[in-house]
Amino acid sequence: MTDSFEHRDCSEALGAYALRSLPEDEAERVRRHLEQCPACRAELDRLRVAVEALPASVEQIEPPPELKSRLMSIVESEGELRGAGEAADHPPTRSRRRWLLAFAAALAPIAAVAIVLFLAGGGATTRTVEAQVSAPLRAAGARASLRITGNRAKLVVARLPAPPAGHVDELWVKRGGAMPKPAGTFIVRTGSVEVARPVHAGDRVLVTAEPGHGTSAPTSAPLIVARV
Repeated sequence: MTDSFEHRDCSEALGAYALRSLPEDEAERVRRHLEQCPACRAELDRLRVAVEALPASVEQIEPPPELKSRLMSIVESEGELRGAGEAADHPPTRSRRRWLLAFAAALAPIAAVAIVLFLAGGGATTRTVEAQVSAPLRAAGARASLRITGNRAKLVVARLPAPPAGHVDELWVKRGGAMPKPAGTFIVRTGSVEVARPVHAGDRVLVTAEPGHGTSAPTSAPLIVARV
């Protein structure tokens, strides 16, 4: 499993990890990933706040028996859909399926409304903002936008030129006057890439061309800038 797949897999398992519903071997793999990934640690802290608040947020009732069946149907339908194949930039995400399986199996007396809201991501909606691209990229016909759902973001690009030889495109998240924080490297020319760091209102997502396999701080002017 590549580093990017490992990050995505573990990131999507954080909900089940926060609920203590992962099998022990999966929980151990997430724990190892958390030791090396500040973005996932920050996301886990956010999820734990939500999990701890759920029991006291609304009246406690026993979920209807059909809720578990409906969750299982979603799990199996997703498995069949992914088995049929998806686009190249959307690799299978096994841990989301495991998350639902574990959660469906571990359903305890809790407010049904809270369960629905939790599964729906707290009612978060997705919005898209256009990104500014540098003059050379515009001349090449490149376009970019940022899709934001809650505190997650995905950069969508089209006709993005390849970086210079020996360089990679690197994502950054810049908050206020602080130094930009690295948020992953990518090789996508037309498609989408996850920003591997939570984003918040006022943040800027940047793209620069960096030497080697990426750097810990930008060494060149931004090619793409999108404000959250």
